[in-house]
Amino acid sequence: MKENEKNEIAEQVAKELGIYQKPVLNSREAARYLGLSLSRLYKLTSGKAIPHFKPGAKNVFFDRAELDSWRLQNRIATNEELAGQARMMAKRG
Repeated sequence: MKENEKNEIAEQVAKELGIYQKPVLNSREAARYLGLSLSRLYKLTSGKAIPHFKPGAKNVFFDRAELDSWRLQNRIATNEELAGQARMMAKRG
């Protein structure tokens, strides 16, 4: 592997890691962080389905911690958890 190829790979890795360290992301970074296409992210922002900030007429920013919370919403209980809840309800009633 040539030295310039190594440098390009190192730059790409540093760029990818930067997304996971920055507290505020732009649209492209947020889409990459969430694994979404940029157009899907735009649909979510226009539908106000994802938390975002729009300080100007054009730029959109995302709080990385809020994206993590958004990503983890609507948790689905496991079968074991549901069975445990059913047992608790049966004991009460």
